[in-house]
Amino acid sequence: METKTVPIPMEDLFPILQSIDTLKMRVYASLLYWLAARAGELLPYQHYKTVYKRDEKGNLIRDHKGFCEIESRTELYSSLGVPVSTIRVEEDIIFFDSIPVFKSKKKGLTKAGIVPRKKNPLFEDITSFVSQRKQLQEKANTEAENSGKPPATIYLFEKELESESNEQFFWRFKKRLDRLLSKKGYSSHSFRKTRLTRAGNVSGDVFYVKALSGHSGINMASEYVAKKNLFDNMKRYEGL
Repeated sequence: METKTVPIPMEDLFPILQSIDTLKMRVYASLLYWLAARAGELLPYQHYKTVYKRDEKGNLIRDHKGFCEIESRTELYSSLGVPVSTIRVEEDIIFFDSIPVFKSKKKGLTKAGIVPRKKNPLFEDITSFVSQRKQLQEKANTEAENSGKPPATIYLFEKELESESNEQFFWRFKKRLDRLLSKKGYSSHSFRKTRLTRAGNVSGDVFYVKALSGHSGINMASEYVAKKNLFDNMKRYEGL
């Protein structure tokens, strides 16, 4: 089936999320929706600008296995993910105080987000997973206090293999989710698109959508807001 990065109909959204059988992957997909996150904003990730070697005619030079030979790589963006210390769990809401914004023009830029219990059948799964990670952070804090060393930072999602780079982990993890979603005709980015489209249509507030998305300007955010809602907002603030 062809994979599409389009909004998922609301009647299909939660059944798709609940059909994911692995807790870690189910939580990751749920957070992509609720936080309107790009795939690289929740996972350890490194993004490079890669320049490949070319011959005098401008053709790519390949090695004996057929891979393009690299001339240089410059790191554009790097993140270890979301520290669990920046997540607050309350009875009806989970607060994310610092989500790194992927593809930000300003390195180190973060955004905030919330995950509600209301209308969220996966809330318990998310709180359970976050609580497990927070327990690991508490253990790291205790060990550090006893040893006199700084505590290790526990992240919401971490690579399982020490030999694996952040980039390798990201693509392996994301591709697992994309494979699951491709059976339904969607991609992992569909969750972000669904959340922003719904937020824009229901709220009609381009600045809310901008804050939710992490976009640097309102041009991209306004694409998710129905034109009627934009005009309603303009009339509301006319004369200020």
